[in-house]
Amino acid sequence: MSEDNNNTLSQTNGLSFPMIIAITALILSLTSGIVNYRQNNLSNLESSLRDTRDQLQLAKNDITDIRTTTVQQLVEAEIALKNQGQLKLENSKLTEKLKESNIRMKELEHQIRRMDHKITSQKSALKSAKRKINKANAAKKVTQKKSASNATPSTATNASANIDIYTQQMGPSLQHSITNAIEAKGFKPKFPKLLESMSLTKKTTVFYYNESYQKVAANLAQVLIASNIGEVILRKGVSPYSENKIIVHLIGQ
Repeated sequence: MSEDNNNTLSQTNGLSFPMIIAITALILSLTSGIVNYRQNNLSNLESSLRDTRDQLQLAKNDITDIRTTTVQQLVEAEIALKNQGQLKLENSKLTEKLKESNIRMKELEHQIRRMDHKITSQKSALKSAKRKINKANAAKKVTQKKSASNATPSTATNASANIDIYTQQMGPSLQHSITNAIEAKGFKPKFPKLLESMSLTKKTTVFYYNESYQKVAANLAQVLIASNIGEVILRKGVSPYSENKIIVHLIGQ
C-alpha cells in the first residue's frame, strides 16, 4: 500500500513541476518581450533627444551668427548714416529674427526637459522589469531543483540504470552465470567491446556517476559479490556521464 502511494505521489510531482516550469517560462517570455519593447522605445527616445540637442546647438549657433551680423550691420549703419529708412527696416527684421530664435531655443529646451523626464521614467521601468526577470529566473531555478530532487527517487531503479560491463580474465561459463544473476535483479547490462585505449582496474569495480544511482550501484555490487568473484569495490566516477550511467570492470580470478 505504501509503495502505491509513493508511486502516485511521484506521478503527481512529475506532472505539477513541468507545468510550473512551463508557466514560469511563459511569464519570462512575456516579461522579456515587455523589456525589449521598452528598451527599443528608450533607444528611440534617446535618439530623438540627441537630434533635439543638435537642433538646439544649431539654433544657438544661428543666434550667435545673427547677433554678430546685426552688430556689424548696426555699426556700419551708424557710420554710413545713409538710407536710414532701409536701415530701420533691416534693423526691425533682424530684431524679429532674434526674437524668433529666442522663442525657438526656449521651445527646444522645454522639449529636452520633457524628453529627459520621459527617459528617466523609462529607465526606472526597465530596471523594475529586469528585477522581476531576475526574481523569476531565481524562482525557476528553485523549481527545477525541487523537480529534480523529487524525480530522482522514483527514476533511480535497477531497470533504469544504463550499465556497461567490461570483462577481463572471465570465462564464458562464469560470465553467463553472472549475467543471469544480474538480469534476475532487474538490471539490463550491456557488454561493449573493450577499446585499446581503455585500461581496467585490478579488482572488480562498480563505478556510479550520480548520487541518485549510488544505491542502484550498491545493489549491483551485492549481486556480483554473491556470484563469488572475490572483492568488489564501489566507487564514484568522475567522467561526465549521464546520471543513470554505471560502468563495471569485471575482473576474473
